[in-house]
Amino acid sequence: MKKLILIASLLTSILAQGQEYTFISDGLTLLPMQELVKKEPPADFEPVYYEDGTQVAFKEVLPLIMDQKLIPRMFVNENGEYKALVVKSTLKNEDIRIVYENIPESLAKSGYSFGNPESDTVIINIDGGPENDLKTYVFEFTFNVQGGIDENNYFLINMRESQTLYPEETEKQEISWDQAKMYNAKTAKTLNDLIGFFKSQNKKVYVVGGSYGSFVGLKSIVDYKNTADGYLLMVGRLDMTQEVSNAYSKGLKATFEEDAVTPIIGEKSDNIYTVNMRKIASALSRDEKYTELLKDTDLSNVIYIYSEIDQSVGKLTEKEIAFLKSKNAEVVSVKIKHGKYFELLLKEGLAMLLDD
Repeated sequence: MKKLILIASLLTSILAQGQEYTFISDGLTLLPMQELVKKEPPADFEPVYYEDGTQVAFKEVLPLIMDQKLIPRMFVNENGEYKALVVKSTLKNEDIRIVYENIPESLAKSGYSFGNPESDTVIINIDGGPENDLKTYVFEFTFNVQGGIDENNYFLINMRESQTLYPEETEKQEISWDQAKMYNAKTAKTLNDLIGFFKSQNKKVYVVGGSYGSFVGLKSIVDYKNTADGYLLMVGRLDMTQEVSNAYSKGLKATFEEDAVTPIIGEKSDNIYTVNMRKIASALSRDEKYTELLKDTDLSNVIYIYSEIDQSVGKLTEKEIAFLKSKNAEVVSVKIKHGKYFELLLKEGLAMLLDD
C-alpha cells in the first residue's frame, strides 16, 4: 500500500521480541521504523492482528492507522521478510508513563519512554508549543527516523509539560498570569527531577528542547543549575523581543516580519486554549532575560541552534549570540522555517550533542 510511507512518517515501531504477543512466533522480531519506511506491504497483506490476537483485514485498519488511532507494528523473520502485522491502540493520557525499573511513581507519570532502559545514556526531550498533550509514537518517529537514533543504544523520554497532566484545565477558562508561571515552574522542576534521578542511576543525561522546549531548558538551568551532561536547544531566544512577549502574555497573536526582527502584533484569539498556551509561553520570556539570569553560569555543554529567518520567535540578536559565546556555548546559525527544526536540525544536533 503506497500510503504506508506516509503512515510511517507519522508513527514508529519499538524494537522488541515477537513473543511480546503470544500469537506471534518466537522466531519473529519487531521491525525498526528505519526499515519499515523503506518497504511497503502489499494491500492484501496478512495476517493482521489487534493486540488481543483477533485477526482483521488490513484494509479495515488502514484508515485508523492514517488517523493515528492505531499504530502498525510489523514483525519479520530472520531474513527480514514481513510475516505479521499487529495494530496497537494509541495511549490514553492517563496511561502514559516512563517504563523504567525502580523509578519513583511521582516520576513515572512525568513522560513517555522508549528505547533501551539498560543504556548508560538518557535523552530527555521537551516538546515545542506549549501544548496540552504529549506526543508518544510521533516522538518515537522523530528521534528514531529524523534524528537517526538507534534505540538499542539510548533510553529516550518525552517529558511532560505540566499542563499535559490535566489538559482540561487550560481548555475551559482563561488562566491567570500566576497560573501560567506556575505551570512553567512545575515543568522546569520535572526536568530537574528527571535529570537528578537518572544521574543517580549513573547515566549520562542529555536534554533536547526546541522552541518552547528550549526555554524550559534555560529555565531549568536558572532554577536548578546546569546539571545535565549536555543540552541541545533549538530555535528559541534568550531575551525575547519585549513587544512580542507582552502581546503573548495577553493572548494576542505575535510573529515577526521576514527580517526575523520586526514584530507583527495581531488580535487576541477567541479560543481559550490558544490564549492559555500563549500565556504559558510568554511566562518563560516576558520577565526573564536569560543573558542576565545566566551571567554567572558556564554553558560549555550547551549547543544552541537558531534560525536567521525565524518568523515565530525571531532570530538571536548580536547581544544574545555574544553572550552565548562568552559562556562557551556552541552557537550554530541556520536558515530554516521555525516549524522545520526537528525535521532539518535534529539529526545534526544530536550527532553534535552525543559526540564525546
